[in-house]
Amino acid sequence: MKTFLEYTLIAVLEVLVIGSIAGAVLERPVFMSYAYSGSMTPTIDRGDLFLINPLARDPDVGDIIVFKTGSTWTVHRVAAITTEGYLTRGDNNIATDQQSHSIPPITREQIGGTVIEINGHVPTIPKVGDYLENGISDRGKIFLGAILIIIGILAFGGGEASRSGRRKKFFVVKFRTLFMLASAFLILMVAISIFVSWEVVPIEYSVTSAVGNRENWYQPGEEFQSEVNVENHNFYPMVYYVSAPSPVTGLSTEKFRLSRDGKEDLTVTIVAPQTTSVYSTKVRINAYPPLLPASVMDRLYSVHPMVPLLGILAVVSAFLGVLYVLSGMGSEDVLRIRKKRHSKSKGIPEVFKL
Repeated sequence: MKTFLEYTLIAVLEVLVIGSIAGAVLERPVFMSYAYSGSMTPTIDRGDLFLINPLARDPDVGDIIVFKTGSTWTVHRVAAITTEGYLTRGDNNIATDQQSHSIPPITREQIGGTVIEINGHVPTIPKVGDYLENGISDRGKIFLGAILIIIGILAFGGGEASRSGRRKKFFVVKFRTLFMLASAFLILMVAISIFVSWEVVPIEYSVTSAVGNRENWYQPGEEFQSEVNVENHNFYPMVYYVSAPSPVTGLSTEKFRLSRDGKEDLTVTIVAPQTTSVYSTKVRINAYPPLLPASVMDRLYSVHPMVPLLGILAVVSAFLGVLYVLSGMGSEDVLRIRKKRHSKSKGIPEVFKL
């Protein structure tokens, strides 16, 4: 039973860490989120953390959903279902979002998931959202998830042993515990190295019909080029993919590989829009260690930039699992911490390496 609980906890925590990474990269909630306002009070107060089922995207009337309107994610209850989509309303609001804010009915594509309820009650952790919003960055959230994994491993992987007839007790650290700690750190470091290598580079320019040329000023419909510099600051090679939306009409390359400390100068071709205004065109750069065949990486990237990341983490996890099996070790003790009981040295730990 202990082994089952151990692996179940680690699996759940790893899913939450991957979900945190995915949420930070995709800028959307995956497994959990928190309320930004009091529109769902008293069910969900402002700052309350709640859990999401991202696979439940066909809600019924009465279900609480997380959905996106514009660039904002909202958590409200489904008030009605029409042929055009879902009508939503906050529990603390009088009118639906469609009446009060002129928001069109919510389509299935806008739904990020359904809030988890137990017997009609939404489990929440109060005020956590206030801290996450003001006191911790996306990268910090990932490290927080890693700490949860480590706590789980130590809680289930260690234990106390006593020798019969003696009052000495030992805190035992097994090979399995150290291996799982090392594996968790390795997977986390791979994920972070990929995540921090991703960039969104803005190219800012103005479209104007004014006479006279200034830097980054262009006529409507004028074609121009801009340079984007990419550097690999990792200790190993990385494969880079480049993408950009309209009005970008050309990239000098959409895929390249850089060795450690390597550099690449990209040329981005843009056709200025016809409407005069100030624009910011974003070039997205995603990087991955070459742990998968190039054809597989291309196919995964064509689905979504997050998919190669998940594939690489799966490969690393599988490799570590095989390594653990081949090592032939598992429950062997590698470290014991003994706590002396006699008066002069009571409370002084002694460490025994095995």
